Amino acid sequence: MKNLIELKDALASIENQNGWLYCKKNKELKENSEVFFYIADLNLSPDEEKAVRHGYSTEGFYPYLTKEDIEDVIENLNEQLEKPSTKDYINALIFFHENDAFIECMK
Repeated sequence: MKNLIELKDALASIENQNGWLYCKKNKELKENSEVFFYIADLNLSPDEEKAVRHGYSTEGFYPYLTKEDIEDVIENLNEQLEKPSTKDYINALIFFHENDAFIECMK
């Protein structure tokens, strides 16, 4: 089951999240983008688990980054900027997703 939340809220409560962040395909990530976190249900068989993830895919959602990746991106950005904005965090997430590397900010 997915619980849709806005991306800005997901980032603000990252310590309370688990699993993979799922986002809509072909949509630009914005503060109000609807996202959810998903962690595998170990009570399901592998085929049932695959069917759940396939259902998300047919709804247009795909796994974007893990909670741990997001926490690393946030930590890295906090080290580079004094007061990053939500937009700064989102740009850093997009950069990390596309390049598998941390964004470098000019101070």
